[in-house]
Amino acid sequence: MACRIAYFYDMDACREPTGVTRHALAQLAGLARRPEIELQVISGRITHPDGLAYWETLEGLARRELPLRTRDILRWWRIKPWPPLDWWTGEVDWVYCPAEFGLVSRSGRKAVTSHDVLQTLRFEPPRRRELLGKVLAEADRILSVSHFNTQRLLDAFPFARGRVSYVPNGADDLFFEPAAAHEREQVHADLGLPEGMPYLLSVASFQPRKNLVRLIEAVGNLAEFARGALALVLVGAGSEDASLPIREAAAKLGPRVVVRLPGYRQGVALRAIYACAEALVFPSLCESFGIPAVEAMAQGVPVALADSSALPEIGGDAGWYFNPENGEQITQAIRRLLDDSAERARRCALGKMIAGHYRWASSNDLLVRALVRDGDQV
Repeated sequence: MACRIAYFYDMDACREPTGVTRHALAQLAGLARRPEIELQVISGRITHPDGLAYWETLEGLARRELPLRTRDILRWWRIKPWPPLDWWTGEVDWVYCPAEFGLVSRSGRKAVTSHDVLQTLRFEPPRRRELLGKVLAEADRILSVSHFNTQRLLDAFPFARGRVSYVPNGADDLFFEPAAAHEREQVHADLGLPEGMPYLLSVASFQPRKNLVRLIEAVGNLAEFARGALALVLVGAGSEDASLPIREAAAKLGPRVVVRLPGYRQGVALRAIYACAEALVFPSLCESFGIPAVEAMAQGVPVALADSSALPEIGGDAGWYFNPENGEQITQAIRRLLDDSAERARRCALGKMIAGHYRWASSNDLLVRALVRDGDQV
């Protein structure tokens, strides 16, 4: 008998998807292909064109759009646990949300994915910690994206022990294929760079925890950057309040430096940007996985990573590591990476091997094992 799963997520998150949404959509695609899964897809009311466009691609799956926006449904459920999700879906075995949503279900067991406990503990108000604790307390299964995140979760919420399963993030299959020549030829024009100019790359949302201001300051100490022979490209987006300090930090370095903020990119365009980069630099202060590190390594690009959070777990021996709160260490790590071509080639080859362990198909296997086959838990 097939395992009946009601999958609940906010499809409006398809607009410029973060790592959480990329995880959510990859797991949805994997579940939809499973003959042993009887899947229903549920979203709150979808208002954004990107969400509506994605919703239409799910034609052929059992799906239901609820009358209220997802965030309004979640707020209501915090006040009154009715109506349960299975009021719309009928009886199911699992109600699964690939994020930390507080679900209400009458029949099915509840499963949620924990993405970044440390971010909630370090950067969000106490009320968010309380809400996260309630979600985890009510979940029958918690899927955690890294061993680092699992340890932080159990340290902060020890009651969750025995219900946590490891289901990591991954990279889309396209990142494991080389960028086509015509895609690479378009990169510099897309980024607004002079043809052939080398560049360092960051792929991150514009949030303070991503540490992009300190990255700009650290790269500013490289001689070739200061004279305009090396660029810094920050692929990502954020609110005006979050973007302003980044733009101001770049402006302080003077007119000769080249910093580009091209906005959000994905798919083959992002793959080509990785492929043409000198390195990915990832100075995040708080990261419980780090999908860009896997994508860059899959493309054979060297990675300079913060030596804290989950990044050493993900990058392994392929990374050049630095204290993300020390600008001088960031500069020195980039300098070593740029100057040692033999070591760079060795670590890039190793990075490709490491990245191969983080593919969505493997992650989906672990998800199904956790839900359908009651796989390993800690």
